[in-house]
Amino acid sequence: MSLRYRLRYSWSPFFSRFGTLLPVQLETIPKILDGSNVVIMSPTASGKTEAVIAPVAEKCVMEQWQGLSILYIVPTRALANDTFQRIQGPLLDMNLTTAIKHQDTPYLSYKNLPNLLITTPESLDSLICRHSQIFSTLKTVILDEIHLLDNTYRGDQLRLLLWRLQKLVNEGDLSIHLLSATLAYPHQVAKRYVKNFEVIEIKGQRVIDYHLFSSLSAVFEWVRRERWKKVLCFCNLRDSVESVAHELAELWHPYPVVVHHGSLHRREREEAEKVMKDSNVAVCVSTSTLEIGIDIGDIDLILLIEPPWSISSMIQRIGRGNRRENVARVAAIFKSNEEKSLLETMFNFAISGALDEAVYTPDRSVAIQQIFSFLFQNPKGMPESIILDFLSTIYSKDEAKLIIGHLEKNGWIERIVGGWAASTKLMDLGEAGRIHSNIPDSQIYRVIDTNSGKEIGCIGGVFDDIFILAGRVWRVVSIEKGVIKVCRFHGKASAPLFRKNREQGAFYWLLPPELMT
Repeated sequence: MSLRYRLRYSWSPFFSRFGTLLPVQLETIPKILDGSNVVIMSPTASGKTEAVIAPVAEKCVMEQWQGLSILYIVPTRALANDTFQRIQGPLLDMNLTTAIKHQDTPYLSYKNLPNLLITTPESLDSLICRHSQIFSTLKTVILDEIHLLDNTYRGDQLRLLLWRLQKLVNEGDLSIHLLSATLAYPHQVAKRYVKNFEVIEIKGQRVIDYHLFSSLSAVFEWVRRERWKKVLCFCNLRDSVESVAHELAELWHPYPVVVHHGSLHRREREEAEKVMKDSNVAVCVSTSTLEIGIDIGDIDLILLIEPPWSISSMIQRIGRGNRRENVARVAAIFKSNEEKSLLETMFNFAISGALDEAVYTPDRSVAIQQIFSFLFQNPKGMPESIILDFLSTIYSKDEAKLIIGHLEKNGWIERIVGGWAASTKLMDLGEAGRIHSNIPDSQIYRVIDTNSGKEIGCIGGVFDDIFILAGRVWRVVSIEKGVIKVCRFHGKASAPLFRKNREQGAFYWLLPPELMT
């Protein structure tokens, strides 16, 4: 039986304009229609999203799923927005509704729930605590770009949230599908999130044509000679992004240079994406926020300002360029002979298809965060046996008991008959919305343009009276109650310090001292 016939409702909305299916879609669609969980490893822009969404939506219509049936979990708000733009139209053609729920779009109609909800782990945590009843009809969970979450405190949080979701479902096991462009050991990763699954791996690696340069100016002299029009530059740090963009604004004049990173206001990020998508000639300087599949049009050249953190990160960044060609064109800047040698080694590994292996280590801070969240969800308390079973997904029984005892000692939880309940102190923390995210926070300032009244972004740490943000230079007018008011300034400046994510989760400091390793 042809897949076109099996996709009776979803073929036309998703694939009619292409007329044919891509390799990852040919392999994935029948497996999902037949009821398998899948783990997809396929290059960027290879059609992974449609390979999963189309058959899941087909089952939703064919089997007449009711209520909120499909949960699509992504690591970033930008990817949530981009995914929404890609799938909302085709799903609407099937009379299926889609919505987003994350920090930038907090509203969700609980009386008129969508068929598919796109969200992040932190917003999912909040929903489970405060509106757990909406998940009773859930059938399928899709975990996109799982490599950005796995082996981090966010990945471990997601593992425990999946356990809690399964307990909220009225009937049957949840179908769980994982998507990624780069996984060194897909079987090992998948086992952390789903019991039974099939791995689908599409090689399809393009030729990597790389060039090394010793300065930014040398790269852009080459870019102008080759007449390339769109360049996407990657830095590892937000302050590097701002400094490089400021330097490039002079080199690339009169064409636009935009920036993209997590400390910018959503409006600034979306404007940068629009400039890259709509302009004929433009440059964007970004952190890893643009590593994943946000649509910014076709890119002529990927430029690595600094060596990426890992081989998989390098592959993700390279994959963002020249999508219409079989050659991935990339340049990199080295600051020393050692860095040049490192880049050559990394490129050789990327060309060979080898991925770096990361040893999985559970983050114990997640046990604290999830105990808080679980007990806040269940204010009457939970039996200790259920709490231990819940935590056994990741932690040993001895670790769990040690953590529970420490939380009681410090007044966060209280003993009830046969179990534990949240203390008033914990319930107050939950009511304030401070238990759903394990991402470390620090003192940050909102930066407001006095002329327009618009928020530009956030900075933290130390900054001068004149600094760069969103690729533009600003002078501080006033600082009051966490808000910096600024006006435009013409002259030289340095990038501020930005909030840095620590390796341990935010609740690490509440662990028993003997588990702080």
